[in-house]
Amino acid sequence: MTVYYGIVYRTCLICSLWILFTPVASAQTGTCEEAQAQALLEAGNVRARIYNDGPFFWKGGQNEYEVPKDEGVHALFASHFVIGGMIDGSLHMAASTYGPYEFWPGPLDENGLPPADCSLYDQIWEIHSEDFTQYDVDSTFSDNMLNWPWQLGAPVIDGDGDPSNYNLEGGDRPELLGNQSLWWIMNDRGNEHLWSETEPLGIEVHGTAYAFANAGIASDITFYRFRIFNKNTLPITDTYAGIFLDPDLGNASDDYIGSDSLLHLQYAYNGDPVDENGYEDTPPAIGYTFLRTPEAQQDALDNDHDGEIDEAGETTGMYAATFFDGGGGIQGDPGNGAEMHTYLRGLWINGEPITVGGTGLDFSNQVTRFVFPGDPAAQSYWTEIQPLPTNNSHPNPPADRRFITSSGPFTLLPGENTEFLLGVVWARGSNYLDSVRKLKNIVANMQASPDSYLTSGYRPELEGTITMPEPEHVLGFDQNFPNPFNYSTTLRYSLPRTMQVRLAVYDILGREVAVLAEGSLEAGVYTQEFNAAQLSPGIYYARIELDHLQFTKKLVRVP
Repeated sequence: MTVYYGIVYRTCLICSLWILFTPVASAQTGTCEEAQAQALLEAGNVRARIYNDGPFFWKGGQNEYEVPKDEGVHALFASHFVIGGMIDGSLHMAASTYGPYEFWPGPLDENGLPPADCSLYDQIWEIHSEDFTQYDVDSTFSDNMLNWPWQLGAPVIDGDGDPSNYNLEGGDRPELLGNQSLWWIMNDRGNEHLWSETEPLGIEVHGTAYAFANAGIASDITFYRFRIFNKNTLPITDTYAGIFLDPDLGNASDDYIGSDSLLHLQYAYNGDPVDENGYEDTPPAIGYTFLRTPEAQQDALDNDHDGEIDEAGETTGMYAATFFDGGGGIQGDPGNGAEMHTYLRGLWINGEPITVGGTGLDFSNQVTRFVFPGDPAAQSYWTEIQPLPTNNSHPNPPADRRFITSSGPFTLLPGENTEFLLGVVWARGSNYLDSVRKLKNIVANMQASPDSYLTSGYRPELEGTITMPEPEHVLGFDQNFPNPFNYSTTLRYSLPRTMQVRLAVYDILGREVAVLAEGSLEAGVYTQEFNAAQLSPGIYYARIELDHLQFTKKLVRVP
């Protein structure tokens, strides 16, 4: 079945050229008032409050990301979609932390200008499984279906073969993702950018938030899709987009942060075994994972962390995972667009790189863009529990942590659009560290088939459910040990489910020198010895292919 996004957004060469040469000043803004609409996403085991101008979960008053639903404990405080890039050599942002906000309701017109009155579009539209069920029972269309804003670009499943209309009688239907979908449209030219202190980007954003009902682990996940349209006359280059999050996982003052670049995941977990504000002795872990990101630039980087550089179809993936505490300073809250853009690029506010160890500031000479990427449960490598890459370090003190996870860089030409899909995943294990293990297991399963979550939860034959069993093992490919090595070394990898596996070793010229594993393997942890006694000392690469995923490790053979 074909999904289309309204007749306003069908593209053609003549239209694109007309838009390209229409004179629009990128700095033009309107006089819109702040958006007022809000809605609850609550089909599954989460109750999340959604707004239509950039923030999530909190916009003054009581925050709402309650999970498990109806138990009165909130896992997240405030979050915000942020984006920034360069237009004609200057930084343009649409961003905030706790307000003022820099998106306003409604579309941009053919000249890239906002509505004279944004309040006409100050709404969040909903569609539910029940809307479809009602039609199955009595052949009547619900108000949600009748009022679906297809003219604004709200996605439609084409049932009559004509993408230029919205014909319910002919079989057209609103696109339902999960069992409940919320849709809104916003732009960043509705008024001045008082938080970022930059000019607008000239973008229109279509947001979708959705959730699955009665789906086991999947009902603990909420999903967020952002479609970004460049309605400017100039390209937006070196663009980074991402999420600001202030978790407040139960008790706000005892959080830790972690990241996993292979899983495109940044997360929060309790900094001690007991949460004093609701989760008690079984604190969960929660995080954002990128499931879809824009196509990457030809930049000689392994953007999607699959072991290949600049391959066809490469996406940007998670570019950086940074963190900060409440307050000021080099590792404090960003206060404007320039500081937010610095965090999006994986740097501290003053432009210094993150370094491995300690709190990531001036600890070592090893530069990274991902804070605390080790495994807290195993207390391996660099985590908040073990902040130094040794076995005798002292934990960081837990605090009111915030983080920014980002994707990029990418370029958005005039008339182009791109898409992000993220999931907020909540997991509760037997204790605060087991919750991290469980969280990574769930995300590994999601990353193995991300498109399966861009689907409707409405399945009459399955009573509107999907299932997602928790895998026992985390998807991973560990660095060989020892490394460097003399004659032999051991490689270790783990599979969350049955997968097609090929593990091979290549020399520095890309020639295959050994195949260590090949075929279908069941879920589990595998070790493989690589005997290099017949090979010359030097640098080699071990590449593992796991279904459509690829990971590479550098091996050093010494005399």
